[in-house]
Amino acid sequence: MKIRFKSLLTIAFVMVLLTFDKTPATAQQDNRKIRIANIQIDPVYLAEYKAALAEHAKVAIRVEPGVLALQAVYDKAQPTKVTVFEVYASEEAYQFHLKTPHFLKYKNGTLKMVKSLELVEVVPIEIAIKPQLIRK
Repeated sequence: MKIRFKSLLTIAFVMVLLTFDKTPATAQQDNRKIRIANIQIDPVYLAEYKAALAEHAKVAIRVEPGVLALQAVYDKAQPTKVTVFEVYASEEAYQFHLKTPHFLKYKNGTLKMVKSLELVEVVPIEIAIKPQLIRK
């Protein structure tokens, strides 16, 4: 049985990158907004897009307490397929994020680079991460 790369990547993100809250919580108790963005980039702009996304993620994590994680990867076999794993403290934190200067710079600056965008809301099952994975 062939498992699609996107499915494997989604499972990997959910299993590895969501352990920012050490207290157990059920889906009903968890106020975090968690989702995966599947993005197709125009190959002409790939390097420029990756630089813009990296800058945006670093700034958002540094200046917004409500942005808990922004993890971005691209498909090694198809580099124009980018996946971003997003974790916000709440819906309110996400709505605040959308209005920040750094998000608007990223969004407006990459419009011509993005061929498609799919946002998938997800709910964590179990989240675990080793401290060594977190880059300071």
